[in-house]
Amino acid sequence: TIALLAVAAFAAGWLDAIGGGGGLIQLPALLIALPAESTAIAIGTNKISSLIGTSASAIAYSKKVKPPLITVAPKMIEAFVGSVFGSKVADSIKPEVFRPVIL
Repeated sequence: TIALLAVAAFAAGWLDAIGGGGGLIQLPALLIALPAESTAIAIGTNKISSLIGTSASAIAYSKKVKPPLITVAPKMIEAFVGSVFGSKVADSIKPEVFRPVIL
């Protein structure tokens, strides 16, 4: 199981680096490899790796281009509020309904 998830994570990271969409590989792999885990846990695990990749890209980008804080700060707050709302919605949907939709 760990080897399958490692290969899926590598493939997802590679795809994400090229053009985005790594979650389309990693999330189904998590759901298939860990069927006993809740769907919200799988989504959260997928989002952690996405957060790390996006953060690394943002740090590299901000070293070359200094984005104005007045533009960035509200967007960060909006993203946080949206992620809280999204996680609440994902947690409230029954796994029997949500898993087939994700897969």
